[in-house]
Amino acid sequence: MRVKDKTVLITGAARGIGQAIVIEFAKAGADVIGVDLSLADVQQTAEAVEKPGRTFKGLACDITDETAVSMMLKEAQQFKSGFDILVNNAGVLPSGPFMDRDFAVWRQTVETNLTALMVLTHLVLPYFLKRENAHIVNIASIAGKYGTEGLVAYSASKHGVVGFSSALRFELQDTHIGVSCIFPSQVETRLSEGVSNTFLTPLIPPREVAQAVRKAVEKNLPEVYVPKSQRFVVSIVPSLSPRFARWLNNLTGASRGWLRAKKEIPADLAKEREA
Repeated sequence: MRVKDKTVLITGAARGIGQAIVIEFAKAGADVIGVDLSLADVQQTAEAVEKPGRTFKGLACDITDETAVSMMLKEAQQFKSGFDILVNNAGVLPSGPFMDRDFAVWRQTVETNLTALMVLTHLVLPYFLKRENAHIVNIASIAGKYGTEGLVAYSASKHGVVGFSSALRFELQDTHIGVSCIFPSQVETRLSEGVSNTFLTPLIPPREVAQAVRKAVEKNLPEVYVPKSQRFVVSIVPSLSPRFARWLNNLTGASRGWLRAKKEIPADLAKEREA
């Protein structure tokens, strides 16, 4: 699908990967509907889109609230001629020993990263079936292919995103709706601040993920790893030699950074969910 003059709806658009995706699509000639918890959060993103001369509409929505999501979509569908591309990007990334955290943290992780994504997609599909062409992009993670210590609930949620994306792609194969799943390595955002990484899990800038998302839409790619080498590390090697993959992971401590960091859900996200 050509993205020029299309409109894309992106969740979690205020910062990090979401903001980078917004900017990437705007540079490619698309208009953007940016969704986040508050309109104030997406103001900087709006300015970045309008700079290259594209149109931006910000919408405030808690994606874990199905009623709020339905209302948000009604407004999004009335923006210009509607939207053709959905990027499910919003998510949370708490970490630490599974037994040491209140389960409410893990519950919110799954509800935000997986359940909310599925609900939004379910509500969008009837609308997309009426469009000439449409595309859905789900931001997963290498943790969705190879679960590791410190990220038990996050890995579970992203494995769910991977399975959902694969099954939905098959289910929609006779329609004009494409489905792509993106597998980033550790991304340089506030969610990963203070977390150590190794050569097996390289730290990448958000713009690389954004470029992968645009490529996935333009070429209707089912899966994209960022960087490409991650496919070998988290998919091919564990499939061919699970024992060697575990040994290598233990040797390098590739995931121990998340275990030690004990990352919290950002305060602004936690407060909004409690309100």
